[in-house]
Amino acid sequence: MNLKRKGFIGILVLILLISFIFAYKPSANYAADDTTTTPKQNKPGQDKIEVSDKKAIVIADTGAKAVVGEPGDKVRIELPLAVNREYVPSLNYVLRNITIEPIIPTERSEIENWPFEIDNASYIKRIKDMTYNSRADVFYDFTISQRAQKGVYPVPFLINATIWRKDDINGTQIKEDVEFELFAYVNVTENGSESKVTNEMGALSVATVEKDGSLIPAPQGNAGERIKFKIPIINNGGTLTDINIHPVISTSLDEWPFIVEVVNYGRKIPRMNPRDVITLEYEFTISPEVTSGAKPINFRATYMENGKMEESLFSAYINVIKGKEEPKEPVELPDSVPKLMVVSYTTNPETIYAGKPFELTLKLQNTSKNKSIKNASIALTLAEEELMPDIGKSDSAYIDYLGPEKTATRTFYLKALPTAVNPTSIIVVNMEYETPKVTKGTYSQAIVLEIKQEVKVSLGEPAIYGAEHAKGEPIVVTIPIMNKGKGKIFNLQVDVEGEGLAMVEEYYGGDLLPAAKTDVDFQIIGTSPGEIQGSFIIKYEDIDGAEYMEELPFQLVIKEEDYLGSQIVEEQIQTKSKKNKDLIVGGTLGALALIGGVYYMIKKGRFKL
Repeated sequence: MNLKRKGFIGILVLILLISFIFAYKPSANYAADDTTTTPKQNKPGQDKIEVSDKKAIVIADTGAKAVVGEPGDKVRIELPLAVNREYVPSLNYVLRNITIEPIIPTERSEIENWPFEIDNASYIKRIKDMTYNSRADVFYDFTISQRAQKGVYPVPFLINATIWRKDDINGTQIKEDVEFELFAYVNVTENGSESKVTNEMGALSVATVEKDGSLIPAPQGNAGERIKFKIPIINNGGTLTDINIHPVISTSLDEWPFIVEVVNYGRKIPRMNPRDVITLEYEFTISPEVTSGAKPINFRATYMENGKMEESLFSAYINVIKGKEEPKEPVELPDSVPKLMVVSYTTNPETIYAGKPFELTLKLQNTSKNKSIKNASIALTLAEEELMPDIGKSDSAYIDYLGPEKTATRTFYLKALPTAVNPTSIIVVNMEYETPKVTKGTYSQAIVLEIKQEVKVSLGEPAIYGAEHAKGEPIVVTIPIMNKGKGKIFNLQVDVEGEGLAMVEEYYGGDLLPAAKTDVDFQIIGTSPGEIQGSFIIKYEDIDGAEYMEELPFQLVIKEEDYLGSQIVEEQIQTKSKKNKDLIVGGTLGALALIGGVYYMIKKGRFKL
């Protein structure tokens, strides 16, 4: 009996040892030199590094200024690269096979918006291996394209690399390929000669001073004298080529007070850069028939501006000191016909917009001191495609009687047409009337109205890139903006408002042509953690300098700088501890079950020692 009992006890001890060996599986946490990140234990074919930021390399100097240049300039983009410590947490990790290349568009429409000339067949650059705490500087030399328009351009770079990590269990090297993008920015300060941007007001005008800053006096002379005429021309637009300038000759002595002596007064200029000033010189003989006074000399210029044919009209003046005497006005006879004139006019509303109705009120006066007017009809001649009578209204009015030096007002209901593209429109007021003796009189007079195009700007939804954002991390934002009006908008600017928010760099987008669209790209920074409410402020002006401002509200959640990495470490440790605990408990329960089964078989006599 004692032998059987001793044998039984031996078997139990043997079973317990076997169960303990199977149940126990050694576990270990492999911590890197920098304990902020603990890699998870890998299974074959599942070696993936779990990090919060998928960029293995980041821009080291986030405060570096954007590259600045003009079309044709050669500029250098510097990428100060540094290893992301979340991705490469210790010297056990190595970045190899690192290649960098700018992402150059391939579609024709997108290539035209690429700010650089494409000179090389390949822009791929390779750098040496990078490890924990290592940095590298990569330089790219570009020539800014003459197709580039003034503005700030984001330049994306694609980085490919292989991450190698030593596995301490079996001594092998495990690798993972990664791919990500980084951005640099280039500020183009002028429009290129092929940018298709032109000056709507005309690029050429008369300069107020000479190149040396001295004032330019208007030429003067007497009727019949020969004078020298100098006119300085300044270029207020882009780069101009194939320039032809000639005076506009007229049969009216008030518009062309000179004797025509040559067939063509035109001058050719091969090229003018922005803000260039040239001086044209002529010799003219003043007509002996011209009257005294200041006379305008009109000029017309045609040229190529940024690859497009354009023209400018501008004027200079001469003073005729002694001219031909003007004939004296005849003395008004007692039975002469009086004059009916427009002495003033107003509009309601004061500012007239294309496509909108308005009221025009004329104040008319009988200028005669002794004659009355009766049966006066007033009819308006309106410019086609600019003005029309409002629906159901007339462009004519009637005055039954108007005494000497008396005034009367008449209101016309008009509408500015959407097709009115000229900034001003001329209305001719035609007046017909009678005297008490039924002598007919007529008079025509022109008035000028200013018509403005309504500013219509469409703002798209802001695109804020990135799922999570840390304190102090630059955040890229894009806002699509489209000018839906028929007039140009000027001085487009974007800013950000909100506590804990700041712009990386002030954004100035310049002018936006009608029907043009632009994507405003800029960066903001969250300066304090938490949920932040903010607004993007968009400002611009119309052609008269009136300012407009619009707001686009948004909200962001800004995390502390070390929040994302510490959260991953905590989750990995909890997951590993739970697995080990479950394994030990399962093994112990299995051993107890086996012991119970053996004891039951001995009890029933089915197993003998």
